[in-house]
Amino acid sequence: MSAGLKVYKENGQLLFDTEKITYGLLKSGYLSFQVNWPRLYHRSAQLPPNEGSSYAESSITDAVHGFSVTGAVAPIVFITGSGISCGSSKSGDTTTFYFIGASPSTKFYYFDTMRNTLNGAGLKCYDESGALTFNSLQYPLNIVARINAPPPPTPTVINGIAMYGVPFAGATKQATRFISSGPYYCVARIFIAIGAGEYAASTTFSRSFGQGIMDGMSFPGTPFPAYASMQAHMDGAYGATGGIYFMACDAARTTMIYSTTAANSYFDIPTDRYPQALVIKTDNLPFPFN
Repeated sequence: MSAGLKVYKENGQLLFDTEKITYGLLKSGYLSFQVNWPRLYHRSAQLPPNEGSSYAESSITDAVHGFSVTGAVAPIVFITGSGISCGSSKSGDTTTFYFIGASPSTKFYYFDTMRNTLNGAGLKCYDESGALTFNSLQYPLNIVARINAPPPPTPTVINGIAMYGVPFAGATKQATRFISSGPYYCVARIFIAIGAGEYAASTTFSRSFGQGIMDGMSFPGTPFPAYASMQAHMDGAYGATGGIYFMACDAARTTMIYSTTAANSYFDIPTDRYPQALVIKTDNLPFPFN
């Protein structure tokens, strides 16, 4: 058995184990505007809806917010305040993380493998290969809860297609603008209470599904009911005071230009898997921090 060090809190909870990877807080702050992504429109009803060439960019854009770091190895990002992770990009040693449905009021907490970059009195541990495994000068990642997204409510089946009023059972739906100059989004949210204090959340993955204004009639050439307009949605989670929210909203680059709560049915929601939110408490974390 290799040599190692395990440290426990007074309540018996494991604080860190030098034989395991330990994550530390490397940066926190507010998201900032990164880029506008244009929404799409179907150029003609005669064009096949399943081909990219049938769509063109519109003048309506989604303001995508995010932040950048250098030297990311195995990043985990938690957010407090509205937002859904919609990807990242890398240029050289700089990684930029993107969020849809967010604003400059959304907080982020970026964790990654601990680094030997801070000076001062403290404890630093290494594995047998010499790699740093723990640095007491950093704030360690402490997951306080793992919460699965609620399933959707019982569907109404139309022409063999399951239609849902909301993507999460018990969710409420409203038209929302995340920034004053942006378009309206059809947003469905449900709050999961945890306890006192402020929390931040990170989802392991997001689902993509559809939403539209359905009238129950068959649409020629497709298995779907007739629609006035349709759009793509995505889901995620974010932290708040007292708990977390699961949220679904218009996906980046969706084909629906004007989003309202008149879109009454969600469809093609994957029900064989649900996103899981990893949750941390932010009360004792420095903010902003770099």
